[in-house]
Amino acid sequence: MSKSKANNKKKSMAESAYGYLFIAPNLLGMLVFVIVPIFTSLLMSFTDWDLINAPRWVGLSNFTDKMVHDQQFWVSLKNTFVFSLLTIPLGIAAAFVIALLLNQSIKGVNLYRAAIFLPVGISMISISVIWRWILNTDLGILNYVLSLVNLQGAGWLSDEKYALFSVSAISIWKSVGFNMVILLAGLKGVPSHLYEAATIDGAGAWRRMTRITLPLITPSLFFVSIMSVIGSFQVFDLIYSTTSGGPGDSTRVIYYWVYQNGFKFFEMGYASALAWVVFIMLFAVTLLQMKFFGNKVNYEMD
Repeated sequence: MSKSKANNKKKSMAESAYGYLFIAPNLLGMLVFVIVPIFTSLLMSFTDWDLINAPRWVGLSNFTDKMVHDQQFWVSLKNTFVFSLLTIPLGIAAAFVIALLLNQSIKGVNLYRAAIFLPVGISMISISVIWRWILNTDLGILNYVLSLVNLQGAGWLSDEKYALFSVSAISIWKSVGFNMVILLAGLKGVPSHLYEAATIDGAGAWRRMTRITLPLITPSLFFVSIMSVIGSFQVFDLIYSTTSGGPGDSTRVIYYWVYQNGFKFFEMGYASALAWVVFIMLFAVTLLQMKFFGNKVNYEMD
């Protein structure tokens, strides 16, 4: 009996060893490319390092002194909040309307869904090239179309008044397909008999939407809202490839300012401090979302 237990124990240990062996490459990759860089950047945030000289310990100076008096930090933070306020509600609303339309039994609906989702699979660099051509002041197709109806064109990406709104519109166009798919999946999960019962009771379209549709897709809406907040705070490639933070400082968002400090001004310590401040802010906003809206999410389909 004891021999059988010993054999079973050896077999169990061997199976566990094989399991750990299979996940070892992923664990090693996470250690090298995620965990070590995270702790390294945390240590760097308390130093002054230009990549040439040895890092110099400055304590909290990057946070309490340099960041507080950095006007560009506050400008980039303001631009990030404006960008978020433009893209999050408008992006979710547009995706919801499109999801409602594409939830109908219409001819060619799968083609329409694929067309709306297509920008999600295109790289941001390619999208930026397309939109820079469309929004070009002199040769852009948008200003050309406006001229056909006797409307004055604008410098959509070269004028400080329009640049942030333009990149926000591009971001919405890029992300609306992803949000649409998530919300469409939520709509597909709403039982049809609830609509039938509500219709029999005399409920109109608006009442069915507010009393049935919206409450039952709150998990999808909650997920989309969290992902949209994270995406809006982390926007970088769009700004880098369209406006490079200009004209002036009108589109310089916080992650572009982190990039400039780290890889243009070679202030790696300060760039790390900025990145950690953004992480803390994003973490706090996400916690607030979960605290105030998490209890309103309805996971029941009864």
